[in-house]
Amino acid sequence: MSPLWGARLDGSMFAEPLVVQGLIIEATEHDTVYALDAASGCVAWETSLGTPFDTSRHRLQCNNITPELGITATPAVDTLTGTIYVVAYFDPGRYEMDALDLSSGALKWRHPIDLPDSDVLQQLSRPAVALANGRAYASFGGRAGDCGRFHGFVIGVNADGTGPDLVFQAAPLKGAIWAPGGPVVMPDGELLVSTGNTDEQKQYDGNNAVVRLSSTLVAQDFFAPGNWKHLNQIDFDLGSVGPALLEGDRIFQVGKEGIGYLLDAHHLGGIGGHLFRKSLDKGCYAIGTTAYRPPLVYVPCDHSLTAVRVTGSRFDVAWRGPDFRSGSPIVAAGLVWDFDFEGGFVWGFDADTGVVRQRVATGHGEHFASLSASAGRLYVPAQRNLYAFSLD
Repeated sequence: MSPLWGARLDGSMFAEPLVVQGLIIEATEHDTVYALDAASGCVAWETSLGTPFDTSRHRLQCNNITPELGITATPAVDTLTGTIYVVAYFDPGRYEMDALDLSSGALKWRHPIDLPDSDVLQQLSRPAVALANGRAYASFGGRAGDCGRFHGFVIGVNADGTGPDLVFQAAPLKGAIWAPGGPVVMPDGELLVSTGNTDEQKQYDGNNAVVRLSSTLVAQDFFAPGNWKHLNQIDFDLGSVGPALLEGDRIFQVGKEGIGYLLDAHHLGGIGGHLFRKSLDKGCYAIGTTAYRPPLVYVPCDHSLTAVRVTGSRFDVAWRGPDFRSGSPIVAAGLVWDFDFEGGFVWGFDADTGVVRQRVATGHGEHFASLSASAGRLYVPAQRNLYAFSLD
């Protein structure tokens, strides 16, 4: 495979490319949103939202995104209203949700995001924006290293940019919501999120959980592993991967410990209330976003892409890929595609067997970056270079 086209953007891309009405919508850490023609890569429009946070001028106690902090979360697009929703970070340290016109890139509105009782310099918005219930939901955790005063938040902003916002806070302190896929929207409009570690060792406080939220961000139910204290001690977040909603009203969840859990979507079960649990073995330190093509869930592990076959209320490992640091996989054209963002390769695996069908050099990508595919093309965000490949 060789690229159909490549485009160099003005900053690194942590956000997944979105394919919408013949356009690729991509956002950069330079606080710029681009629309490119999906077939040619020509820029249809680009909009600069402001001045990103300069990490060389403002030292952060914890951070692994340099030299700029701008747009890290994948935006969301409402095709009915032609609106793009973007969470941007600006110098000297503030968050906004901005709405752009899909056809022109013109700003529709800007809405400041308040993160109560937290140090905004220590908060990162990594999860994708979710759209549901007439709102755009932005999520927040801490920066790499978990420094300072931060919380796991979901913030619900009205689709027209008016206030007040809805707020869910996962724990009294920490409990990051940071898996890149963002909240899962359930058929009834409720949301599923996963949370990270806190420092708590005595009374359970919302850490390392799968939480079901109402449309107004009120917690309805939760699951947490029985060993939550140990996960807190060793920083093995359950929330390093978002929940996957499966057929049969099941939820699959896995985190850094590499133990998968199968949950009942209608009764998450509280502490230790899983339907089934099993280690994925082979050092599956999982971070990123899963992909799902029944009956297989594709899990991004630190040393391989791992396929898990779910049967009823049980699962087993079906196959493992070669040793590389898996990004966030997708399924397209009969293959599972995964970005080895550290090695600089895109891999294509037979979805059923794991046999390698493609391996393409692209250059390095950012942490847990995800590919996109549409209309016979695969789109790869490799740091500042966006590539399109043919799937035919």
